[in-house]
Amino acid sequence: MADLVVTSIAVDEAAEQLKSVLHELENMKELWDDGDLWGHRTVKNAMGDFVDSWWVKREKLQENLKDLQDKMEKAAETWNNTEIELEKSLTPES
Repeated sequence: MADLVVTSIAVDEAAEQLKSVLHELENMKELWDDGDLWGHRTVKNAMGDFVDSWWVKREKLQENLKDLQDKMEKAAETWNNTEIELEKSLTPES
């Protein structure tokens, strides 16, 4: 089995990707309110029903993602600081 390799780049990127997902969820209302997105009336009505229940679920998802994103940013900061300190400890003093 391969070893798991975690780099500061991967941790930082994960934090940024979570931020992007959260941003999309926070700004979805503009997309839904932007006119006739769905075309056919049947599809539009079905999507309207979905959207009504989605807003409730979206709020809870947003809360959870915000919490996860905050924790991921803290993990990235801690990871990067740990890498710096490890490098310092392995570098002989001049």
